[in-house]
Amino acid sequence: MPSNKNGRPFTPGITEALLQAAERVMVDEGYSALTIDALAGEVGTTRPTFYRRFPSIAHLALEVIKNRYGTGSPVDTGSLYEDLLTIQREEIAMFASPLIRNNLLGLLEAARNDSELSARYESCFIRPRRENVARIIRMAIARDELVEEGLDIESICDDLVGPILSRALLPVNAPLDDRLARHTTETALKAMGATTPATT
Repeated sequence: MPSNKNGRPFTPGITEALLQAAERVMVDEGYSALTIDALAGEVGTTRPTFYRRFPSIAHLALEVIKNRYGTGSPVDTGSLYEDLLTIQREEIAMFASPLIRNNLLGLLEAARNDSELSARYESCFIRPRRENVARIIRMAIARDELVEEGLDIESICDDLVGPILSRALLPVNAPLDDRLARHTTETALKAMGATTPATT
């Protein structure tokens, strides 16, 4: 959560109002339309008040996305395939949303030039999702669906998210749909030496 580094008390409701105003702009217009002055004016506050809550407009945007999409669902269906398919469907729905598609490029560019933002993006958005995949794989190993030896979990995470990111960020005119969820899941299973169900 954003903190007041100056130790001054927050005005109740301002933080939430800024988040709500930012989310509306992000969905309707995109990252480039976010400005501190416009948001502060809309919610009836000031630039200093904004900066007591967020170091930059990019930190605010990341907080909006984190609040909306959290860290991924801790699924446990009892099946490696169904677990991975569930999280892939959730990831595709997230990346297909206007909130992500209209803002991710701008946010990633800001993170490239801001080490604090980059670290926060990794710790509160990327890492929890990769840890969720690792947890699913560990459960599959415990059920004897997988053999642990030789597994590269980081590469499996790349196999799962890479095609989604490609379609979300590049003008490839390919859909973010359930077919992609199934394809990426099956690709990951093959990479792990697991069996894909004949029917699902």
